[in-house]
Amino acid sequence: MPQLLSSSNLLLSSRPLAVGVIPDPATLDLWASYSLEQKTAACDVIELRLDTLQLSAEKVRAALVGNQTPVLLTARHPAEGGQGTVEAAGRIALLEPLLDLAALVDIELRSAMEMRPLVQKAQGMGVRVMGSFHDFQTTPGEEVLRGAINFAQPAGLDAVKIATFLNNSTDLTRLIALTSEVHRLRLSCMGMGPLGRVSRLVLAKCGSLLNYGYLGESNAPGQWPAPRLKELLAEL
Repeated sequence: MPQLLSSSNLLLSSRPLAVGVIPDPATLDLWASYSLEQKTAACDVIELRLDTLQLSAEKVRAALVGNQTPVLLTARHPAEGGQGTVEAAGRIALLEPLLDLAALVDIELRSAMEMRPLVQKAQGMGVRVMGSFHDFQTTPGEEVLRGAINFAQPAGLDAVKIATFLNNSTDLTRLIALTSEVHRLRLSCMGMGPLGRVSRLVLAKCGSLLNYGYLGESNAPGQWPAPRLKELLAEL
């Protein structure tokens, strides 16, 4: 059940999109139990956290039978909040069997060179690839953040995600300034921590494309429930 026909222009969306994160089997079962109307109301995109789901490709496929919501595949590196293997080959092995279901794939910028074969295969199938950068302790300085964005295009990626911990309003201001600029690649920015919820609305208004919420239980500080986030984004 390819998602490509309905979501090939996902990165061209003129409105901010709500991503519903599916990090565990219970949430995947919850999603599978939703009616089409419930799924439409819940989010615009679902993210399958394959590193934490720890299910076979066959079981994931079975749970997604009839799914019409664009799929984002992620297998996170342990250094950036994941539970998968440090070896790129191990994460590729999680992602590759499900590429035909995906509209997007998320890999860490740190792994872009190691995972180049996967990037090329995905793009050859019409699947867009996003490079992500996470800092769960702080928000790095402008040079680091811009460096991450500037690295993505020559690395052959299609979009960039930046998620950082906001310790104060200055951190949020830094992300607002970055997100408000015009970039060659589509950008998704979000904050975590006490200012996380505020940041996800403000940054979406400033141009952040993908904005993450939870479907079952929150798996990151500062997230909105995905259905509520989608409602709020529609009002911006």
